[in-house]
Amino acid sequence: MTSLACLLKDLGHTVVGSDTEDEYFTSSILRNKKIEVLLFDKNNITSEYTYIISNAYDSKNEEVSKIILNDFKYFYYDKFIGSEMKNDIIAISGTHGKTTTTSFLAQMYNNEVSYIIGDGSGYGTKKSNLLILESCEYKDHFLSYTPHIALITNIDFDHPDYFLDINDVINSFQKFAYQTNMLVINNDDENCRRINHDYIYTFGFNNSSDYIIKIVKEDINGYFIELFDKRNDKYFYFNIPFLGVHYIYDFVGAFVIMKLLNKDPNLSNLKLPNRRMTEYMFNNNILIDDYAHHPSEIQCLYNAIKLKYSGYKLNVIFQPHTYSRTIALQDEFIKSLDLFDSVYIEKTFTSKREKDNLDNENLVNKLFEKYKKFDKEIINKIDGNKKEIWIFLGAGIVNKYISIILNKNKV
Repeated sequence: MTSLACLLKDLGHTVVGSDTEDEYFTSSILRNKKIEVLLFDKNNITSEYTYIISNAYDSKNEEVSKIILNDFKYFYYDKFIGSEMKNDIIAISGTHGKTTTTSFLAQMYNNEVSYIIGDGSGYGTKKSNLLILESCEYKDHFLSYTPHIALITNIDFDHPDYFLDINDVINSFQKFAYQTNMLVINNDDENCRRINHDYIYTFGFNNSSDYIIKIVKEDINGYFIELFDKRNDKYFYFNIPFLGVHYIYDFVGAFVIMKLLNKDPNLSNLKLPNRRMTEYMFNNNILIDDYAHHPSEIQCLYNAIKLKYSGYKLNVIFQPHTYSRTIALQDEFIKSLDLFDSVYIEKTFTSKREKDNLDNENLVNKLFEKYKKFDKEIINKIDGNKKEIWIFLGAGIVNKYISIILNKNKV
């Protein structure tokens, strides 16, 4: 919602929002855009606005209830984008990596097009009719869009509160694929290869790909890669200044779209999105803030950190995101968390999808009983003189402790 609010503000609309009093990493983005955010209150609702409602809320919310009862004009987030924004959409989807891929693509376009990115970054311009859109599969929201080009980064089982199993997830991605004119997929992902389309372009290390990736050199600064465009018999060479093979996929996916649109990409000074391996120094400690909240993403983060840093003890403060995901993927979470030297489990972040539930919280604690339970006093005991890495991990608000450490405040 933050990124859409920013886009609409850039286009000249009056934008006001409502939320809880919690501080999220996107809050500063709204303040910088001078977008007012009120606390939820039915008295905020009048007939003069068009309302865009987050998919996290329904009629149980007092503002949503008043909007519906008074028949005020409203849309849910995905329906607004799909029906009211008259743009040519480039949709980036996939279980993992879609935020980074969308961000890379927007940067390759030199930020000269409108974009909506999942890290809260949003921009609107009337100079281009193109909208680069991060498209989420949760509750089939991405089926509200009919893209000109769609990219699928990978397909994994997630959102178990909605999808029954991996086949159910794949079926949704197939429906999404049928709604686009051209499809780009990661050819190294076996579930992506199950998706059918008449106009499909593939990339990957797999030699059957249309765009074949080869790592020429790897060091602590990133990768030097070769990309062979098999259809046009062309070679491209790139320095990718990030560690982790998943970032190679994100980069190449964005680049392939630029080539399909016959655009020359701006490749200078590419940056990762917010909360993607964001690093802070605390004396000899390295503090890492990362949004990873699925076992596959945690594995990728671990691999990247091990490539960049050797000889450091790796400590994780992990905040599970939703009971449903944590319980359904418990074995996979344990496998990925076991990679680290020390693990602390913070209280589950339920977002707006689930209510806090003591029974479920106790179940999560039981599942993770081999790890230490997080207590705020742990923050006070972090010794900046030791050669350690502390990773604040999850899609919730666990990263709030970083500022406390950096400001040397006691909790």
